[in-house]
Amino acid sequence: MKTPVILCIDDEAILLDALKCQLKDYFAGKYRIETVESAEEALEVIEELEEDKIELPVVICDQIMPGMKGDELLVKIHAMLPATLKILLTGQADVDVIGNAVNNANLYHYIAKPWEPTNFNLTIKGAVEHYFQEQKLAQFYADLEIKVAERTRDLRKKNEFLNMAVHDLKNPITAIQGFSEIIQYDCKDIDNEEVVEIAGKIFTSSQQMFNLVKNILEVNAIELGKMELSFSKQNILPIVQGLFKHYTKVVESKNIQLQLNNTDEKYCVKVDTNSIYRILDNLISNAIKYSFPNKSILISIFNNSDNVRLKIKDNGPGLSDIDQEKLFGQFTRLTPQPTGGEHSTGLGLFIVKQLTETMHGKVWCESMLGHGATFIVEFPRVE
Repeated sequence: MKTPVILCIDDEAILLDALKCQLKDYFAGKYRIETVESAEEALEVIEELEEDKIELPVVICDQIMPGMKGDELLVKIHAMLPATLKILLTGQADVDVIGNAVNNANLYHYIAKPWEPTNFNLTIKGAVEHYFQEQKLAQFYADLEIKVAERTRDLRKKNEFLNMAVHDLKNPITAIQGFSEIIQYDCKDIDNEEVVEIAGKIFTSSQQMFNLVKNILEVNAIELGKMELSFSKQNILPIVQGLFKHYTKVVESKNIQLQLNNTDEKYCVKVDTNSIYRILDNLISNAIKYSFPNKSILISIFNNSDNVRLKIKDNGPGLSDIDQEKLFGQFTRLTPQPTGGEHSTGLGLFIVKQLTETMHGKVWCESMLGHGATFIVEFPRVE
């Protein structure tokens, strides 16, 4: 941090020397003491300090000087540096002069000549402390304003999401009510095969509701810091293989081919079993949701020197730069839509990122609009 400056302005060299010696001795090198003999020099020095981004807590200026008077100079300095505290030295306490400096330069104090050293030092010390307290307070309020803006934005996003969530819940609830009424009032007129079909639709709707509520509760647990994880050494290959087997049947309706590479090694990491399953399940199901029918999805797993890395490459619409910036955000809906009418809560990738980072891993996406997306997740490798 550059040393702050106290600037002394007086046309009498002997007084400037006295000021400099006294302030240097009192502040013991904490501040750089600069002296100038005219208003023009003072303005030049201030411009240089601004260019070098050096703080100027206090200006001490004599009133009676050739050309521009002290109060007039302080008004100019105030226009340039309103936070800098101004102190006027004067042999005579002229009311108009003091009034001009107070009203137009926010004068901190005036000191009569000749000054008493102890009181003078205490006045300058008080001015410097006041300046830095004000700077800290200004920074506090600036930070607070940013936090309030961020919180307001988060609350707005949460409210928008909750509105969407309510809307998303209405559809399966309506479907369940409708199918239940069919069974309740028309049971005599429908055969067993149709009952089974209706029951399947009720199950699908209830599963959609369950997933949404589960995701909301999981996000709430993450926000409150109540995620309880139990770490242990895991070979994640069986988890990947289990999900691969499960989703091989799921993708039949979209005629998508799943491919799994590199299954001849152990891929050991220290993770929470349920959380790693949630992460991989979400990434694979997302790839299926956003891949076009009659395409393929490639799942690859690697042992690097320090990490185990899993890559899931889909053949979907890809992501724009804007979508990639907000990809792992909370309560986010992206431009691409599931290609088969599947349901998406907009919370899955946020949960993936939080769980991954909690387990000391990393997750990211590589994508070009129109060329699919590859999601990559890696964790520190253990022997």
